[in-house]
Amino acid sequence: MSEKHLQRKWVREEVVILVVEYFRTKNCTDKEIEKTQQMISDFLRKREEIITKKTVSDIFINWVGIHMQSGRIRCLDPDTEYSGMHPTKLQKRIVYEYLENPQKLILEADLIYDKYGK
Repeated sequence: MSEKHLQRKWVREEVVILVVEYFRTKNCTDKEIEKTQQMISDFLRKREEIITKKTVSDIFINWVGIHMQSGRIRCLDPDTEYSGMHPTKLQKRIVYEYLENPQKLILEADLIYDKYGK
């Protein structure tokens, strides 16, 4: 697996799943949030293997990466005072879309899950 593949930018489908699951679980226990973050990692890793037809590296979108990216999303959550992480433009755009119309983004996430077999 090349370094370029390991460090590629996140794409819309990945960020939609991350954002929807962040807001769905933000008031859950730490244990429930960690379980969801692991589910996100497992799903997005499987998605990548379906798309590329290649096995992904152990570090590709693993739990640690999901946890860090969730921190970036948390910085955009108007209900928190969390700061210090720097969200990407795509993360900002998708969080804005979620805040404007949560149901639309939840539906998009559901379609993504259906597309790759949650």
